[in-house]
Amino acid sequence: MTPENTLSIIESYIKDSNTQYALQLDGGWGTGKTFFWKNSIVPIIKSNEKTPIYISLNGLNTIQALQRSLLFSFMPKTTEDAKKNTWLKTAMTISGNIAKNASKVFLKVDPMDLLQGVGLENLDFSNKFVCFDDLERCRIPIKELLGFINGFVEHKQLKCLIIADENKIFESETNQKTSYYSIKEKVIGRVINYKPELTDTLPKLFERYSGNPTYHKFLKENENYIKALFEEQKESNIRIILFFLDSLEEVLKHAGDIELELKKELLFLTAVISIEFKRGQLKASEANNYRGLNNANYFWYQNLENKKLSLKGFGKKKEPEQPKTYAEEFYLKYISANVDAFHFYSSVYTYILSGYLNKDHLKEEIEARRPKQQSPEEEAYAELIGYNFRKLNDEDFAKYLIDVLDFAEKGIYDMYSYERISNFYHFFAEKGIISYTDEDIDGKLLAGLDIAAKRKEIDRRVYDNLTHFDLNDPKVKPVRDKIMELHTAIDREEIKAESNMLLQVLKSEDYEELSTLFKDKKFHKDFIAYIDGDELFAVIETISNQYLSLFSNEIKARYKHTNVVMFYPKDYECIATLNVAVKKNMKDKKLPVLRKFLLSELEAVLSKTCEALKNETV
Repeated sequence: MTPENTLSIIESYIKDSNTQYALQLDGGWGTGKTFFWKNSIVPIIKSNEKTPIYISLNGLNTIQALQRSLLFSFMPKTTEDAKKNTWLKTAMTISGNIAKNASKVFLKVDPMDLLQGVGLENLDFSNKFVCFDDLERCRIPIKELLGFINGFVEHKQLKCLIIADENKIFESETNQKTSYYSIKEKVIGRVINYKPELTDTLPKLFERYSGNPTYHKFLKENENYIKALFEEQKESNIRIILFFLDSLEEVLKHAGDIELELKKELLFLTAVISIEFKRGQLKASEANNYRGLNNANYFWYQNLENKKLSLKGFGKKKEPEQPKTYAEEFYLKYISANVDAFHFYSSVYTYILSGYLNKDHLKEEIEARRPKQQSPEEEAYAELIGYNFRKLNDEDFAKYLIDVLDFAEKGIYDMYSYERISNFYHFFAEKGIISYTDEDIDGKLLAGLDIAAKRKEIDRRVYDNLTHFDLNDPKVKPVRDKIMELHTAIDREEIKAESNMLLQVLKSEDYEELSTLFKDKKFHKDFIAYIDGDELFAVIETISNQYLSLFSNEIKARYKHTNVVMFYPKDYECIATLNVAVKKNMKDKKLPVLRKFLLSELEAVLSKTCEALKNETV
């Protein structure tokens, strides 16, 4: 039911002078029932010249306690009100307390003393509208409570609204629940189901921030985005949304004058972390434990998926699937559909979980997100090498044509950009936009590639993406082939350097380092491929028996799956050379018995691995 329909029912109920029942507003926890009472129902009551009275039943355990709360709500709040209050004077006269209590009103002493001996039957309910909230949290027996309320709505025509989450009313007490349903029909004339839509709720929540015009305007401008974000997560809990809005106000207040894109990032992160925190998925004790969210992004997740797909190629036995980490679950729940909106700000994460916002750290993180000023070569590339070149004026287009090719020939750009440059310049030549021949273009770009390669700046992820797609234009092939050649040569040098780490760790005989190294390089195809087997054995000869045994175990674990040739196609030469050296050493008659035994264990692992690596079936 819409809020408008609900208010219409309540107003009709107020205007009906012959009611003998209460209304019930029913809805789940956090749906904003109390907020709706204060912001929407109370104005309707006042416009019909009645006084709203709010009583929370939360924790009340006796009718006497409820009576005191109700009596107290009738107390005048000011001396002037007390002078005008005719029912108070009448009630005190009847109770015999007028002399004692009247003085206390004006002396501003404990107001509850005023009500000693005053009964509710003496009070005038004709112009009151009483709201009893939190019915499900009341400890008074339900039959007794509803019987008490019924005495007023039936005999004094009291206008009354009971707010409750009916699904939780005595959900663990069958007898109480039975009592509730047996007496409910006598007391409650109509149950109104309250389940507001964010379309109706958000504008009212935003009004809380009207005192902050800048923030209020930002919320209104992004209302549809916020609405879509919370609807996507099926989250309509008013408390969670208000927590998010309060948190975002504080974050943006200290973020300074920043670009809209950065504000959107802060909005998105504040929203999703608020939801997770308030749903209990994140705890205050984890304020400095990011649980992997600081590394969560599109490429991180794709890399995880690629590793999982790769593992499926191992062995005939299907290994049980490992449970997803919190970061993986978070990615699928929030980031996957909002990749461009997500950036992890550790200052915001810590603030939401702990309540402490490190303002300096927030500013540092924001500054790091701002794009650096473009250099001339970056500007020329960004303007020309893209389909927006059609928007350039003739002078700029002519200038950028000269500049980009000149920068490229000087080796200014990274190696991988040359394929895209080649693509566009061959397109320009084909369309007659430039006078260079295909040979002229290739000559300049290939010369620039040789210079760029000297910086030895490679990116394996970019390279993998580059080679993933087939060429649409065969004219670009010479440049792509050159990029692949240069990348492979530089990559091999880096891998050799990485591989030497194994020799250094073996020499140090640090088990933790050895274990970590093999774990980190588990899916690295070339980790062992470029190690010299004889050099590796020379190091093994020097290590202790214990460390030799540990090394054997790590080798066994790396190659324990079948079809390992698919993953480590280049490891055979190193492993085979090492195996030959081990076998040769075992023939040494001076070799101690235990040492020989440990080498025989290593030899068995190496021989089995060699057989697996020679198997070319995938």
